[in-house]
Order: sequence, then C-alpha cells, then structure tokens
Amino acid sequence: MNVTLSRRGDYVLRAAICLSRAFQDGKGCKIREVADQAAIPASFAPQVMADLVRAGLATSRAGRSGGYWLARDPETITILQVIEAGEGEIHSDLCAMGEGPCYWDKVCPLHESWREALLSFRKGLAESSLAHLARRDRDLEAGLIKPPVDSHRPGHIQSGAN
Repeated sequence: MNVTLSRRGDYVLRAAICLSRAFQDGKGCKIREVADQAAIPASFAPQVMADLVRAGLATSRAGRSGGYWLARDPETITILQVIEAGEGEIHSDLCAMGEGPCYWDKVCPLHESWREALLSFRKGLAESSLAHLARRDRDLEAGLIKPPVDSHRPGHIQSGAN
C-alpha cells in the first residue's frame, strides 16, 4: 500500500512551504514566484493557490502590489490543514478489507485497528506545523541537516542501493 500525496496535494504543500518561507522573511509571493520556487506548473498554480485561499490558509490581493500571503503565522497552521486543503479530509470511506462500507452489524475484524491507525496518522500531521516544515526545508537546502536514509530527494543515495 502506498501512502503518498496526490500531485495536487504535493503542490499545495510545496506552495504552502513557499508562503511560509516568505512569511518568515516578512514578504508575500507573486504566483510566478510560487510556481518557480515550488516547481509547480504555471498552468496549475492558480488552482493550488485557490485551494489554500479557500481553506483560509492564505490570502490574495490583486494588482501590481498583489500576491499571496499566509493568512496567519505558519506556527499555527498544521500539516494536516495544508494537506486537507489539497486532498480533502483524510478519512476512509470503505471498509479497510474491501467490499464497500463497513456496517456496524457486519463490522470487519480490522475496523478498530484501522480506525486507530487513521486517527494516529491524522494526529501526527496535526501536531507538526507548517513553520517546522519550512525550517526543515531551508535546513535541507542549506545542507545543515542530512536527508534521512529513506529520502526521495534527487541525488540522495539510499543506503544499500546499488
């Protein structure tokens, strides 16, 4: 089972990190800057930014001095909020063992364990801030911390790789 963000979720998270870094520098960002810095296709960037605005995580202002800003301090924005802005609510619609909705009169043996795992996953994302991600992004970029051994960053050689 692969637990990975969709392309949209990935782009929303990248854009939010970009806005968080700008917030820490006391600035906003033009949509072109977000697209360039976060490697988001320019044609998709408006949809990504609209997701953040719709979720109340970012604000926008039109015009020459316009752009995008975080709506509040990134220390108060959780990774869960950002991911759900792009992906929708993290939940399980179907029984984890397949075969449609899990009904209480026919509950599967995995139901409680699956529910607890999902709650733990959401809790972990809710306990980490966007500011933390932005700091980590800067530190990784600057080489101040080493990527984890299971990193997917380009150029990183995983241990045990040929």
